[in-house]
Amino acid sequence: MFAALIGAAGGFGYWMVGYGYGELGDVASSLKGAGYPVPGNGGILSGGEGYALIGNLVIGGGGFGIDLQGATSPKYNTSATIGGGYFSFGYALFNANNVLVFPSLGIGGGGVTVKVREAKGGSFSDLLKDPPVSLTLESGGFLVKGGLTLAYRYAFFLVGLNLGAGYTLGSGWQVNGNTSTGYPTYRQPVFWGTLIIGGGGWSGK
Repeated sequence: MFAALIGAAGGFGYWMVGYGYGELGDVASSLKGAGYPVPGNGGILSGGEGYALIGNLVIGGGGFGIDLQGATSPKYNTSATIGGGYFSFGYALFNANNVLVFPSLGIGGGGVTVKVREAKGGSFSDLLKDPPVSLTLESGGFLVKGGLTLAYRYAFFLVGLNLGAGYTLGSGWQVNGNTSTGYPTYRQPVFWGTLIIGGGGWSGK
């Protein structure tokens, strides 16, 4: 059914790459208090979206991930990733044979993963007996996002820009896969600006 609608009305998809900004919120203070370095608030975003265009209605979905700038100290290395996936719908504000502009709103799930690794060396046998500290902190929950996309098409090839923002409502934290209590909240916005590269087609008006 969905494929038939795309064939009749138009459809397209694209890869997104650019800069994303997101904060770790209260967990950043927890990391600092435990003596771990805190990742930065920005980094490379990559992801993708795909849509069907039915009249002026744009229906589809996508996902993204932001690799925040890692942090190091003499003893530890810390990295973090913020991401999510969503169903999305929008409305074409401008629709021509080779240019499409549409805002969109998406709902789905998102979360953050923080990894801490102890920078520890030594003999193989000593490291087996006393392994380096390795922590994986994960929080996930409901995600809502909005975006504005400008796409230019040449034949089947598509390029353009995407601006977006999202907000994640984390529902708790796991530490190395174990449920924790007394955890910090994670309810943080993210923002991004990306180039888009993809393909597809639609009928302009």
